[in-house]
Parts: sequence; C-alpha cells; structure tokens
Amino acid sequence: MSKKPPRCDACNRRFRRNQHEFVLRDFETGQVVGRYHARPDCQATAAKYMVPGVALRGTFYHPERCGGDLARCDGGLLAG
Repeated sequence: MSKKPPRCDACNRRFRRNQHEFVLRDFETGQVVGRYHARPDCQATAAKYMVPGVALRGTFYHPERCGGDLARCDGGLLAG
C-alpha cells in the first residue's frame, strides 16, 4: 500500500514533489495546525489562524528542484 502525499488545507489538492509548501505549527507543542501550497490564495486561508495570543511557527519547504541556491527561489509564486 503506497502512502499518498498530504492535502492542502485550503484547496484540498495533494502536494506534488515539485511544489513549495507552507506549514503552520503551534509554537509550544509543535503540532501541525495546517499545510498549505505556497500559492497566495492558499496562504490567505492560512491567515485565519493568525489571531492575537496564539504563537505559530510558519515553515516554508522548498522542493528538490530549488537546489542549494534558495536566495534566487521565487517560492513558487511566479511559476504558478
């Protein structure tokens, strides 16, 4: 049985290996609050968790195609 990739909490589409991913975690417990594509519309959904008094940690994951030169990476925002 193969393990399927997780789904975006905003658009419900699966993450592909070549896509950027934005993960929100509770700062104190490390529990995942949400996983989102790097697209602006999916990240806008993540903003609903940004409320006063809640500390969250956002982590931006780059796919392998970005290589070691992350300074030149557009974050998947320009590639679509």
